[in-house]
Amino acid sequence: MDFSTAGILLCIVSVVFADDGYGPPWGNPENSPWNGGGGGGRGGNNGFGNGQFGGFNFQSFLGSRQKILIAHGVLAALAFVIFFPIGAIIIRLASFPGVWLVHGLFQIFAYLVYIAAFGIGVWMVNNIPINLLDHYHPVIGIVVFVLLFFQPILGFIHHSQFRKYSRRTVWSYGHLWLGRIVITLGIINGGLGMLLATETGYFVPSRGQMIAYGVVAGAMWLLYVVAAVIGEARRSRSRKAEQTGKERYAYDTREQHVYRH
Repeated sequence: MDFSTAGILLCIVSVVFADDGYGPPWGNPENSPWNGGGGGGRGGNNGFGNGQFGGFNFQSFLGSRQKILIAHGVLAALAFVIFFPIGAIIIRLASFPGVWLVHGLFQIFAYLVYIAAFGIGVWMVNNIPINLLDHYHPVIGIVVFVLLFFQPILGFIHHSQFRKYSRRTVWSYGHLWLGRIVITLGIINGGLGMLLATETGYFVPSRGQMIAYGVVAGAMWLLYVVAAVIGEARRSRSRKAEQTGKERYAYDTREQHVYRH
């Protein structure tokens, strides 16, 4: 892992794991706006009643579960902001024997990381006695999880068909575009998760942390898009060169045939 990748990893972890952004924004729980205290913090009026979110007191529930929530955010961010984009960039820009295998293993690892994050999210939904499924973040998380199940299957079929026909098939385009959609949704959903945390009024990320996530995630998404564009341009040039070579070979063959007769 090079220094730039390591720096991005540290930035992501610091965004999600910083202590000053994941405590009650009002400091002392006795002054919490949930308990009728001062409402000077960012969670003073979250639209869910005085002291509660949908009738459920998050402060008492989440007080001993901070690390679990942080793990959910860190794992999901690493999967969609770091691992999935890097795995996709590798297959677009790298060129060496077995690059498809490296790509596949990298994406499977990212998938496993997200499975862990998703499992924590399911635990949270099942243990919080309110309907979190009314919010975009968990719904998109479930949709992404289901879509990711089909991605390695499509990838295997794409690889097999490409080896057989030496060209892309409908399976290839399904694999490519599903990956692009899922990575984009995953990055967006990280921001929606921060907004959901803000609505609860507990473990509220600071403005700086939200900006940092947006900058890092946006930069990685742009790198991913640029890599995809470069990869497609290279493929187009390669196909044109191959077609030109075939046409030249056919022309030379015809000339030889005419000369011999």
